[in-house]
Amino acid sequence: MSTRASRGGPEDASSSQDLPQPRSVVLALTADLVVVPRLEDVARSLGFEIEVIESAAQLGAQGEPPPRSVQLTEPLEGPDAALVRRLVADRPVLILVDTTATSLPWARWIQVLKTSAATRRIPILVFGPHVAEADLQRARQAGADLVLPRGAFLRDLPALIGRWAVQPDRGALGTACQGELSTKARHGVELINEGKYFEAHEVLEHAWMEAPAAEGTVYRALLQVAVAWLQIERKNPRGASKMMLRVREWLDPLPERCMGIDLAAVKRSVAELDASLQAGELPSYQISIPLPG
Repeated sequence: MSTRASRGGPEDASSSQDLPQPRSVVLALTADLVVVPRLEDVARSLGFEIEVIESAAQLGAQGEPPPRSVQLTEPLEGPDAALVRRLVADRPVLILVDTTATSLPWARWIQVLKTSAATRRIPILVFGPHVAEADLQRARQAGADLVLPRGAFLRDLPALIGRWAVQPDRGALGTACQGELSTKARHGVELINEGKYFEAHEVLEHAWMEAPAAEGTVYRALLQVAVAWLQIERKNPRGASKMMLRVREWLDPLPERCMGIDLAAVKRSVAELDASLQAGELPSYQISIPLPG
């Protein structure tokens, strides 16, 4: 699960040192030369990198999106799909949106990111001139987590970033990975290895819901893997492609080995499946996750 950004320290160094190093990037969608230095100074003082986005081309998301019959899910074609895939890969800890950035389709982007399961947990804070209430209202309707007039936003910026910028709790994840799989989780992995993906999904969902937060993150990653291969079994490449986007939120922060499982091999299998799907191929192979002991 995600918590307030962790700074790390001696108390969690031994348990989290093998976890992937997060970049802790704050993404700022603005071209305001007055605002940018303030954003950079505050973000860096709190230990975050900042990336300023002034054009859609910087995210590979330029152009008009094709029509979609179902809006409340991940787009798989066009610039909005490129946006989601880029943010899934980079996983910013926070997105800041300036309503005066008129060169960006920010309202559409907020709606896409907040209705896609792969990105909806990334916090989005919006700011703009208080006299442009219509734009602030558009941001609220699109699903932004918090919308503020620019003055209040800049005044409270350190507290806002400290509260909203989130990333995995590395200490808790490291401790969880030193433990053992629960009985239900182990059974769920056994079902995956037997090719019983629906049953594995059911069992792993119970394991995740019954586990402490960090341990549950591991089980949720395995659950998403089971669902991805269930979509392959059902010959549903679009469903599998969406799961490839969703699984990374839970799988990427985990170390190469966790609870005795070779997660590096699992990550390679997921990457291979994603590459096949992007190439228009529907693989027939099954995933195998060796169990400890």
